[in-house]
Amino acid sequence: MPNYRRYYLAGHAVFVTVVTHERDPWLNDATNLRALLESMRRVKRLYPFRHVAHVILPDHFHWLFVPRESSAWSRIVGAVKRDVTWRMKERGSCHERLWQNRFYDHVVRDEHDFGRHLDYIHYNPVKHGHCHAAGEYANSSFLAWVKRGVYPPEWGVSTSPPRHLHDMDLD
Repeated sequence: MPNYRRYYLAGHAVFVTVVTHERDPWLNDATNLRALLESMRRVKRLYPFRHVAHVILPDHFHWLFVPRESSAWSRIVGAVKRDVTWRMKERGSCHERLWQNRFYDHVVRDEHDFGRHLDYIHYNPVKHGHCHAAGEYANSSFLAWVKRGVYPPEWGVSTSPPRHLHDMDLD
């Protein structure tokens, strides 16, 4: 088994990608989505962090946050994954496994890097064909950033229709 090293840097935002087990799209369910967001809030009380941005797609989510302690962010992600699993088991709606074992992480280095990751998060549902424009996707922090004046409402519009329209026989 590989020995992964994580690079912790105090005071910096962390971008993570967490993927469901075998890309099972169970996050598409509104109850499961709510369980994930509630778990993030519960874990925040244990390991304080500032939630910066997120997008939740059916089989993965991207999250940008700033932990209070530089070494806490790996514990934060693990605690969220465990909390979601426990809550779903309590409801009897848990599969054998919910998450891939590991997650992708990136410590944000500077303002330019922060902007790139913020854009990546908010454009991701457009990239995956879930919507035509970032503002159309509900499971994202995009509209909060529009209210802050960081993005114009028309930002992140695709030049091609969403993927599900490509799959339809329109003849």
